[in-house]
Amino acid sequence: MPILEARDITKTYNGRDGNPLTVLDNTSIAIEKGSIVTIVGASGCGKSTLLHILGGLDRPDSGTVLWQEESIYDMGKEILAKFRNKNLGFVFQFHHLLPEFTAVENIMMPALIGNATEQQAKEKALLLLRDFGIADRAEHRPTQLSGGEQQRVAMARALINDPDLILADEPTGNLDERNTEILLDLLYDIRRKKDVSILLITHEKNIAERSDLVYELSHGKLAEL
Repeated sequence: MPILEARDITKTYNGRDGNPLTVLDNTSIAIEKGSIVTIVGASGCGKSTLLHILGGLDRPDSGTVLWQEESIYDMGKEILAKFRNKNLGFVFQFHHLLPEFTAVENIMMPALIGNATEQQAKEKALLLLRDFGIADRAEHRPTQLSGGEQQRVAMARALINDPDLILADEPTGNLDERNTEILLDLLYDIRRKKDVSILLITHEKNIAERSDLVYELSHGKLAEL
């Protein structure tokens, strides 16, 4: 049974010329537990839109997203928020770290929202920083971290609640080649250690080569490569 499955997702926006623009056209995808799935495609093709719909951050015009056979759109607003906090980890191209907080405090946020105590959240955040090789940066604020370090903090934040699925949207988009390899190695190590599923969105096909399954999104349709 897939851990997450999208069935017949359609999403249309108004184009710049005023005509409807369909970015997702009866698109379906299933993600198995412990798998790494990559979606590639040109910039602007709808990859991020699909990820937002899969993560319950946006709704399709039609179709549904099932989490272990239950539609996430049948959940109320508060239940959906708790579901995302507990079961999903998000990593974006722009790390979205809060500038007024330290690295360890940024990582702690989802755990505190999930009702962990401050001590529990901090202990786990420090362990993640150690695992990611930046324990010595725990008390640094985002502006004091390199781009690669900021993205590792963002990944640690995504993992603080032990999610079943990580949704990563162009996580290496702002990184150089060395930091891209470091981040990818971390993702694959996480999958091996925690049996977590990963959906990776990218426009770089060479990154996708290490995945279990690769899809290309083009003209609103997904095709397996």
